[in-house]
Amino acid sequence: MAAQPASVDPHTPVVLVIDDEDYVADMVATALGLEGYIVHVAYNGRQGFERAHSLSVDLVIIDLMMPYLGGEELAARLREDRQAGEVPIILISAGASPQQLLDGITFVAKPFDIGRLLALVEARIGRPPDGRAAQRAEQ
Repeated sequence: MAAQPASVDPHTPVVLVIDDEDYVADMVATALGLEGYIVHVAYNGRQGFERAHSLSVDLVIIDLMMPYLGGEELAARLREDRQAGEVPIILISAGASPQQLLDGITFVAKPFDIGRLLALVEARIGRPPDGRAAQRAEQ
């Protein structure tokens, strides 16, 4: 699933959401898409690593506990990857907290307030140029 605004500005931030709970991934992707971000989704860590490596993303949201490749290991691999090494990461989890946070990684416990998550994304990578996030913030 890739949710994105109807007309895409080349400066629109791109977010990759990686969560094995499809309803969580889809909810986060929908909320980000409504704000004007370009969003790509992966439903496990292995698929997420492949997408992060092949896409040009501005931020990655990763569930900590996933099959095939867990969020902590995935974040560490992304930090070592030449293409994705500097990309900000937000780790989310209901049942665990990371053993160690690497630079550029923020942790958010589930359940989370979607407005808080959107504010964290905006703080890390800015607003989409179409102004939807700015309109939401002003209401």
